[in-house]
Amino acid sequence: MYKYPFLKIGNYNYFLIRGYCTLCSQTSFMWRCLLCFFLLPAFFSGMSYGQEHTHLKPGTDTAAINRLLDKGDKTQNPDSAIILFNRAFQLSADANYADGAFRALITKSMKFHEKADFAGERNCCSQALPWAERSGVKDAVAWCYNAFGGSYFSEGDYAQASTYYFKALDDLKKKNVSPTHTTANVYNNLGILNIRLGLQDKALAYFRQGEDVSRKWHLDYQLANSLNNIGEFYNGIHRPDSAIKYFNELMEIGKKLGKTDLVVVANEDIAESLIESGRYKEAIPLLQQAISLGRDHFPYLVVTSSCLLGQALCHVGKYKEAETILTEGLKETKTYNFKDIYEAFYTNLITVYRTTGQLQKALDYTDSLMEIRVALTNSESINAINQMEVKYKTAEKDKQLAQSELLIAQQKNKIINKNIWIAAIAGGVFLLFIILAGLYRNVQNKQRLQAEQIKSLQQENTIGLLKGIVQGEENERGRIASELHDGVGGMLSAIMMRLMSIRHEKEDITSVPSYEEAMQLLTEMGDEIRITAHNLMPEVLLKQSLPTAIRTYCNYLREHNTLEIDFQSYGSFDGLTKNEKLNIYRIIQELLKNTIQHANATHVLVQLVVNEQQLTITVEDNGKGFNTQDTKKGIGLHNLETRVLSMQGHFTVESEINKGTSVYIEFDPENDAS
Repeated sequence: MYKYPFLKIGNYNYFLIRGYCTLCSQTSFMWRCLLCFFLLPAFFSGMSYGQEHTHLKPGTDTAAINRLLDKGDKTQNPDSAIILFNRAFQLSADANYADGAFRALITKSMKFHEKADFAGERNCCSQALPWAERSGVKDAVAWCYNAFGGSYFSEGDYAQASTYYFKALDDLKKKNVSPTHTTANVYNNLGILNIRLGLQDKALAYFRQGEDVSRKWHLDYQLANSLNNIGEFYNGIHRPDSAIKYFNELMEIGKKLGKTDLVVVANEDIAESLIESGRYKEAIPLLQQAISLGRDHFPYLVVTSSCLLGQALCHVGKYKEAETILTEGLKETKTYNFKDIYEAFYTNLITVYRTTGQLQKALDYTDSLMEIRVALTNSESINAINQMEVKYKTAEKDKQLAQSELLIAQQKNKIINKNIWIAAIAGGVFLLFIILAGLYRNVQNKQRLQAEQIKSLQQENTIGLLKGIVQGEENERGRIASELHDGVGGMLSAIMMRLMSIRHEKEDITSVPSYEEAMQLLTEMGDEIRITAHNLMPEVLLKQSLPTAIRTYCNYLREHNTLEIDFQSYGSFDGLTKNEKLNIYRIIQELLKNTIQHANATHVLVQLVVNEQQLTITVEDNGKGFNTQDTKKGIGLHNLETRVLSMQGHFTVESEINKGTSVYIEFDPENDAS
């Protein structure tokens, strides 16, 4: 039975336009991103178009264009479908048919997505945007933004994905669009983005919103999307029986609509729930059927089903079959550049190789796994999200200011050109100006309120991103510490016991120098493993107070270095949560490690103070110092910044050459919702 430290949400929207995209899941055995498509005929047949903002050329046969688009929708081969969409777009553009041009480009982008050509997908979306603005489809612009977000997420760029999802949400709110397919898709996408970052409660709320909209407006494909997400949510919290209920409803929708992809997804989902319940033999035939049905048309479903099949085979002891399935699936994953599925294959292959004693291969895949996790959740993504948010808001404000200045200038020119001797007309113009100014102010206030609400949501999500990264790092530290202490440490103990048994059997072996040297090396190795495991996950925090734990760590450093450490603490630390204590411990640990490695200092002052609900950390050394203007941020400073920001605090660093360094950190524990 395997554990899920994070919630696992696999959103299999080969059957959904995914708004455009759905995101990925993460578990200790699998992160997967099953990228998504609607079967478009059902989508467009239920879609109503409004009056276009452009005029068709006389004699345009829009019915013929729509038939060509429908044919492309039903074409399974992506390259063949793209040819049809190109013809439909050319005819629509020549006829100034905005709805047809938009639909041709957006559906063409889906085919590029199916081919994993995400740059090509974004190119189609860029061409579709101006047609979307002229189209009679009110949510067309939001649809394009959502598609942009999907392409970036598929490449692992969560900063850009987040930016475009909020743009889609902003556009829907500004246009006051009634709930549609795109609305439901955006809710599902935001939910899966939060799952990817470990923010489960927010994710479930978004999934429920998507389900409510889909049921109310009878959106079968979006409902299937929400059912899949909610079912995966319950799998992630170890409630597979609840999950199967949602997956069975998903299967019913697939059979009712006659959609193979929905049936494939349901088979894989139910198999996943059976695996979670420990019913591995029952899961294997369902996964084999999913792979068989999806082989020719749905590469994402095939590789994720292969990953689950390999996992199930491991649990029934068929390691050779599991290795074959997993290695072939990993090749396909790399062929299609499905980056977010790498981790699932790496994790399962590590299990195979460790169980079968192929330790070097297990170690190689472990290194690859760590690189993938760091790449997907580093703090640069968070900084990029903040930068994009500032850029977007600044552009919006500049646009509003320009429009305001233009309107005022136009009104002044009208007033100057009026004949001043017509008092009644002048009075009427003045009154009209006052009314327009009032209306304009009301519009501005409404837009400002909406912008503030979205900004608040983005800030909250940014804090959540930081906390998710920090918590993910700590979970990984704990897992590695457990592996070192219980796994490698246990193996070393077994080896030493075996050697000691040999010494009892052959007492004269103690005279062999190599034997004694081996015993000494094994003893030293065991000590190093215990020290490393302690640094990764300090058990002293669970048994002692925070000041005592830090003092113990300082004493340890004092024994192994020439550095003199003066630790001082003031106030009561009982009100801190476990996560806050661990974060503070890690911050001081990082600062002292940097001092030892870089400062060449002989004395360090570490001060921890709680005063009137405010906690401060001060670390000063008498080392060589550095130029704060010229030094780039290293990994240590990035880690420190991430932890401090996740607790909604701030820090300053002061240093001069040959005058030492001082770091001051301040935050309010009550503001941290962790």
